[in-house]
Amino acid sequence: MAQSPNGIPSTNNSVQSITRQAKYEPFDLQVCRGQITGHQAVSIFGYQSAVGNTAIPVWENASTYTYPTSASTLTVVSGSTSDVAPAAVLVSGLDSNFNQISEIVVLNGTTGVTTNNSYFRVNSLLMVGVASGQTSNAGAITAKQSSNTLAQINTGIGKSQSTIYTVPAGYTFYLDLAEVNTSNSYTSSNIVTYKVQAKNNATGVTLAVLQQPFVSIYTANRASGPFAYAEKTDVQWQLVTSTATTIAAGVIIAGKLISNGS
Repeated sequence: MAQSPNGIPSTNNSVQSITRQAKYEPFDLQVCRGQITGHQAVSIFGYQSAVGNTAIPVWENASTYTYPTSASTLTVVSGSTSDVAPAAVLVSGLDSNFNQISEIVVLNGTTGVTTNNSYFRVNSLLMVGVASGQTSNAGAITAKQSSNTLAQINTGIGKSQSTIYTVPAGYTFYLDLAEVNTSNSYTSSNIVTYKVQAKNNATGVTLAVLQQPFVSIYTANRASGPFAYAEKTDVQWQLVTSTATTIAAGVIIAGKLISNGS
């Protein structure tokens, strides 16, 4: 057996990671691997092709978002008759007490399927199975409470892309990174404002946490001093333009969800 430059045995002349020898592994990687009790990595991705001069979260619809006022079952449905079993969606959200709940819903095309759980918040939708002969969803998939869309997967995307997130009970969300990329030109007079809105449902207080104007790209790296969002807080990372000219925008939010008992 060959030896690597650091003295750790290797095969096929490839160097093995020292983490396999239990010597060192970065904390963030341990969190992502589920090795730290009470810690979860959270990655939130949002996209909208038509952000305009009304402040909206960056999600599948170019509109504001309406939160439910009570928990209820949801109707999950596709816009295509092709999205049938074994096509399935993982619904992840919170119950009326803001506790984490989830379930897998097997799709039935354009016929709505009712969830078993009652959801007060929906944090994400994720395709976990596709119909025979498909690689992703053939139609837009929505999870609705009555006529109110709480989450959506656009055609062919396979997961929701939404900067709308609610912190579960018993946890705090620590923001490490926020990054916004837009189609707005560097020379444009159209100014984009990045806004963070947070409503603490335990206190009833809504805060405009941040309002940051920029032109094309915005990045905030808080890894050395993460910003904390308390349990039961509804957070929206929003964008708005200064003119009626619409822009496409993608947002990356990354951080850690840590149990308050950890």
